[in-house]
Amino acid sequence: MTLRTVLLLMAALAVAGLTALFARGWINAQKAALSPEVRVETVTTEAVNVLVAKQPIVAGSFVKPDMLTWRAWPEDGVIDAYAVEGEVAVGAFEGAVARSGIAEGQPILAAQVVHPGERGFLAAVLTPGKRAVSVPVDATSGISGFVFPGDKVDLLLTVTFQVKDREGEMHRRHATRTLLRDVRILAIDQKVEQADGQISVAKTATVEVVSDQAERIALALQMGAISLSLRSLAKDAEMAVADPPGRKGYLLDTQVFGIVGGRAGGREINVLRGNQADVAAF
Repeated sequence: MTLRTVLLLMAALAVAGLTALFARGWINAQKAALSPEVRVETVTTEAVNVLVAKQPIVAGSFVKPDMLTWRAWPEDGVIDAYAVEGEVAVGAFEGAVARSGIAEGQPILAAQVVHPGERGFLAAVLTPGKRAVSVPVDATSGISGFVFPGDKVDLLLTVTFQVKDREGEMHRRHATRTLLRDVRILAIDQKVEQADGQISVAKTATVEVVSDQAERIALALQMGAISLSLRSLAKDAEMAVADPPGRKGYLLDTQVFGIVGGRAGGREINVLRGNQADVAAF
């Protein structure tokens, strides 16, 4: 190959490379001319705090303040049914019952809850298969107003009865026993009534029980007075405590304060059975 041929080959390669670069640039320019200009704009929207569920709320459960929280929400996405901070307080939902399940992070709507005294409250809070029974209580038997919906209590029945001693005299006696244990409070109703010119506060505790327990409560109300005994919120299993000797599941007045016969057990009588003598107290 001569020098002239080599020079011509190098010149041809250079021209081809320049032509390819020119063609590539022309094609890119045509593409840019045909493509629309894309602009990215950042839009800032105002946000407000909306009341949402801090945790899943099961249908039929009581709404408590620790279940709710405020969360920023786009202002243009807020509807009238949302609870907005500054317009609605968290306390407005305290004590209400969820009509349906509310997911975590979901805004709370007034239509999703029902408040005590409103139509459908008991139906919403009542566990399927359970019954609602109202028990009249006063400031003492109702634990001075420290029982609230959702609390668990024991129901204590106190009865008064007459007994005859061996001289034929009648004496009034009292006895108390635990009627039901671990009963859920559904509602506490309080109203002011006018009685004999005096204003007295009447309270009613509505509890959730099964059908046979409802029958026991109805009968117990005819026998005596029912008091509430508040249970702890702790979930630890309770230790079984045996009844003290002589109690047999109930408590007599003489076991609290015995004045009959000068003994805590009450008056003593002698019982003769053949050649055996026993002493009985009552």
